[in-house]
Amino acid sequence: MNRKHALLTLAGGGLLLGAPGVLANSAQGSTDALRDFRHRWQVTKDYSLKVLDKMPEDRYGYVPTPDQMSFGKLFTHTAHWNTFFMGMILNKVPLPEPTDLARTTVRGYFASCHDHCTGIIEQLSDHQLDQTGYGEHGYWKQHSGRDLLLRAFMHTAHHRAQALVYLRLNGLEPPFFEF
Repeated sequence: MNRKHALLTLAGGGLLLGAPGVLANSAQGSTDALRDFRHRWQVTKDYSLKVLDKMPEDRYGYVPTPDQMSFGKLFTHTAHWNTFFMGMILNKVPLPEPTDLARTTVRGYFASCHDHCTGIIEQLSDHQLDQTGYGEHGYWKQHSGRDLLLRAFMHTAHHRAQALVYLRLNGLEPPFFEF
């Protein structure tokens, strides 16, 4: 592995750091960055499903405090908003969030949304990653395609971390972290 490839890999190909200049030097750099991101996106899906599967189905409605989302809702909320974040890049509407929080519904919806986002990632170009002006609101228009990918990735990590706490509060050992 040459030094440039190693640095791109360590930095998530610049994609996760939002550094388009890193990618501008090499067309291959962008391909590597998206490949690396797709790999990590798949790992986060697999790990999230392991976390989801650890909670017994009769505890999917568990909430530590009244102001928090239930365990099942954490996953449908995450999946829905990830389709919103990534969908903005290709002008796609988010997938509707289910109200049924049974394990099979939550698991199926999470996996389906994640796969939907993977399909979006596979269609992206360098221009779309660098471009801003997505969405209809000024707040979203300032985000680049890279920002929106990172937002979805971090959104998943944020709510999955909440789910790990919910598992611990129920006396359950979370699955070992994967990245």
